[in-house]
Amino acid sequence: MVVTTTQIRDLLNRPRGLNEGTITEYLTIRNNQVDKVVRASGLFGVTASNAPTTALKDDAVKFLVCMDCLRVVIDTIPSWVPEKKQGVQDIRYQRQLKAFEEQAQNALNAISEKGGTVFVIDSTNSRITTTGNSLSGVFSGNE
Repeated sequence: MVVTTTQIRDLLNRPRGLNEGTITEYLTIRNNQVDKVVRASGLFGVTASNAPTTALKDDAVKFLVCMDCLRVVIDTIPSWVPEKKQGVQDIRYQRQLKAFEEQAQNALNAISEKGGTVFVIDSTNSRITTTGNSLSGVFSGNE
């Protein structure tokens, strides 16, 4: 699934003053960032069963983009909200931003190496093999 600008607007309750191009650019930036930090199935110990799903990656992108968009909205409040109402709007957006920052960090931790631990448990072959009653490579004095 691909994260869309409509999803971001819905998550933020469709705030005024948020440009479609801004959301699109942040989506591009954050998709690239998430792709770099995600545990990939090509890494040691990461398999299809323990690699992050596309849904988890999309969640991380959504939280990060919402966080970025809220910062833009907070910075541009004076241009579209009357001065008397700016304080109320600012407080509301600041609280939303803090919540999204925490969720974004949790989502990034869940998909990155830091949050995921991969263990492979498997039997190994011994480097020393036995031949008869003696170990190979050990001088028995009969040779």
